Amino acid sequence: MLIITGMPGSGKDEFVKVAKKFGFLDVHMGNTVKKYANENNIELTDKTIGAFATGERNNYGMDIWAKRTSIYIKDPDITVVDGLRNYEELLYFKNNYKNVFVIAVFANADDRLSRIIKRNREDDFHDYNGFENRDSRELSWGIGKVISLADYMIVNDSTLEEYHKNVQLLLNDIIKRHNIKLKQ
Repeated sequence: MLIITGMPGSGKDEFVKVAKKFGFLDVHMGNTVKKYANENNIELTDKTIGAFATGERNNYGMDIWAKRTSIYIKDPDITVVDGLRNYEELLYFKNNYKNVFVIAVFANADDRLSRIIKRNREDDFHDYNGFENRDSRELSWGIGKVISLADYMIVNDSTLEEYHKNVQLLLNDIIKRHNIKLKQ
C-alpha cells in the first residue's frame, strides 16, 4: 500500500493520477471526510470541513479518518491512499496492513498557494490568510511528523509534465524494489 502525504497544494492528487495510470487503485481520505460532513449537514468550506475533521479527531481519536477510510480499501497491495495527516493514522495503517510505504510530496509555499487558487475547489481557501490557517491546522494535526517519517520524498517544483515524469520514475522504482504486481 502506498500512502501519500504532503501539505495542501503540494501535488498529492497529481501523484495519484499518475499512479492510477500504472494500475493502482485510489482511496482519498479527504473524500471520506466530505462524505461524513455531508451526512452531518456540514457546509463544504475549508473552515467548516477543517473544524469538522478536527472535532471528529478530538471525539473519536486522531486515527478516525484512517479507520473510516479503510472500508474503501479493496486491494491494499495495489492501493494508493491519499491524505495521511498524522502519526496515529500512519500507525493504524501499519498495524492493519502489510507493506505500507509512505510517500511525502513537497512543494514550496508560493507554488502551493498558486496551485490551490487555480484549482478552485469548493472546500479550498482563496487567499494567503486562508492558506496560512490551513497549513497551521494541518501542522497541528501532526502532518509534519509523517512527512519527516516518509519512506520516499518527491519534490514538485517544476512543470506538471516534469513532475509527472518524476512520479513515474519513483513509481517504477517502488514497484521494482518491492515487487508490486499490478493488474493491468
